[in-house]
Amino acid sequence: MPLQPENYPSFDSLPVDKSGPRGNAWGLWGPEDQLGTLNLLTDELVRRAAAENITIGKRLSLNWSMTAATHPRFSRKPLELRLINKAPLKHAHDDEWTFNSQCSSQWDGFRHYAYQKEQARTYLTRNPSQLYYMGRTAQDFAASPIPNGIQHVSQQGITGRAILIDWYTWAQAQNKSIDATSAHEIPFSELLETLRYQNMDPTSTFRRGDILAIRSGYIAQYTEMSETKRAHLNEAYKTEKPSNIGVKPSEELLRFLWDTGIAAVCGDSRSFEVWPCKAEDEEWHLHEWLLAGWGMPIGELFDLEELARVCKGLRRYTFFLASEPVNVPGAVASPPNALAFF
Repeated sequence: MPLQPENYPSFDSLPVDKSGPRGNAWGLWGPEDQLGTLNLLTDELVRRAAAENITIGKRLSLNWSMTAATHPRFSRKPLELRLINKAPLKHAHDDEWTFNSQCSSQWDGFRHYAYQKEQARTYLTRNPSQLYYMGRTAQDFAASPIPNGIQHVSQQGITGRAILIDWYTWAQAQNKSIDATSAHEIPFSELLETLRYQNMDPTSTFRRGDILAIRSGYIAQYTEMSETKRAHLNEAYKTEKPSNIGVKPSEELLRFLWDTGIAAVCGDSRSFEVWPCKAEDEEWHLHEWLLAGWGMPIGELFDLEELARVCKGLRRYTFFLASEPVNVPGAVASPPNALAFF
């Protein structure tokens, strides 16, 4: 059973497993846990979120096209669709899809990223492998589809109250120069400024179990990119991993996410956090802390463009999020199949 809120530890009391790597929450929800911070999404919390946020019946997709990232294309395999005409046996069609689960909108699951540094190796003397959520290893994944597979998240989905921080609109209002295909950092202080710009009090807006969405402008700029820039990046991406705008890793951001009790985070950029991560920020690398440490899903390349327009029009930045990752035992990640409801 999930811990009651009064037993939820503070950021300063981490790690939960004192013999494990920095910042971990391993064992907080039991020795066999597969859900991490998604345990915060209780039935009562979801019921309340639906009652408060689904008021006018409007709904919209947060899924970028599965074929959108093609020019310039990323390193992961894009969607290939094979249409099968079953004539003359019958007048009907089937189709077959092949793609990398992170080629477009996605949830990163807990098999995706481990602690990267040597400090994680002291935990399991029997095996030097780097450690994933709950201290699980690549060998564990190879042996069984059960540990950290996305199917566990699929059982109840990622569903609850979500809050959009439309940083890109705020940044444009400040006349900031932004190249979303560069390593442009979004500091925590600017997220707070954006909340105030949206007439939301940073100290009272959030509550335990909220899902945080951040719009950085990555998809907006990708969609509007000139042909000259597309051609340049398409060549560059053949030999180097693409840079992207994203949240700056920091202790203050992590402290906020944990102490607030955020259940999941998502954004419209390639890696949610800025890439590449600067050497001085590696101590707070979000993929390590969130995925490997806390079991907090990271959503990437969510299409937040229509959501931003609707939120601005309604003057309301909270909504009900319903997301159903695909039920594939042992999978690392999944398209989100995400809808926002108002």
